Amino acid sequence: MSRGPGQIEQRIGDLFAAIRDRALSIDDITDHAFALDGAPASRKQRLSATRAAHRLLRRVRDVDTKSDNLIRQAHESTKAALGREAGGDAEYQSRLEADPAWRAHEKLRVFCQHIGLWTRMVSIEGKRGWLRAEHDYWCTVIERGRLYFHPPDAPIRVWAVSLQRAGVIWADGEITKITRAMSWSAMPAYRPFGPPELWHYWAFWRGVRFVSSRTGRIAAELDQLWQELYGHAAGGAPPAMQMPLAEAIALLGVPADYTEDDVIAAFRRAVKKAHPDLGGTEADFCRLVEARDRLLAALGTSVPAPEMPAYYRSGTRIRYGSGRRSQRQRLGQMRRLRAG
Repeated sequence: MSRGPGQIEQRIGDLFAAIRDRALSIDDITDHAFALDGAPASRKQRLSATRAAHRLLRRVRDVDTKSDNLIRQAHESTKAALGREAGGDAEYQSRLEADPAWRAHEKLRVFCQHIGLWTRMVSIEGKRGWLRAEHDYWCTVIERGRLYFHPPDAPIRVWAVSLQRAGVIWADGEITKITRAMSWSAMPAYRPFGPPELWHYWAFWRGVRFVSSRTGRIAAELDQLWQELYGHAAGGAPPAMQMPLAEAIALLGVPADYTEDDVIAAFRRAVKKAHPDLGGTEADFCRLVEARDRLLAALGTSVPAPEMPAYYRSGTRIRYGSGRRSQRQRLGQMRRLRAG
């Protein structure tokens, strides 16, 4: 039986639709895509399944974007027909749902929700009481050399972060096992997070938050929360948080959802122009160092220690002599070295 890319993607889509509460390794996806029934997969089959899974998830994002454009188009048509802004009345809603763009949007949204689409409502800055819908999709992560696909509300890596007066303190190790029951058991007594918010904060217990992302997005949210809790206190921010996070991001030119590797790579690029030995100034170089340390500290890490250079080959044994040699012996050794 021929298994073309379309059939493989369809099988992977059905697997994504059926599994919403745990991560899927690329081995699981390959086994389902090619119906291996636990038999070892070849390298070609794993590559084919990986590419098909990524193509499918890209298609979900593209279709979701097209669906959002159709929603805006339907709203614009409805407002033009009624001559007024959007409202929650029955007339506006019935006219909106009768628009062809709205019906096309509903068909596209069914496809996205079948594969995997999670919606959360966030406040719009400057508009009190207004909410904006943001979407999340299946996520990918490499854990111990293996590729995993997981829903945003069921991550395979979770970190504990403590919000203290001294700053945002990340735990040294990551939590590798956490269940939905664990997250719900800690929430009701403190802050009742709903399911749409689980992929941001899995729990909030006595000032400790369990987060499933160690990137710039979660770092910015934790930084803002720290400012709300302790920013008004006397003494100001600790040294590691004195430079505004947005300023450090703009200075190094990293994306808003940056990672540790993004910061280190951007710093190395910027240093080539700002280092005093390469035509820059000492003040510019110090600002880059401060921005780098600020971004890394927001992720709970720091600059890795430099590796000592290997002056000798591995396994080399060095022997030291007494050093008591005559002038004639030293000159003879120098002649032999030059002759060699």
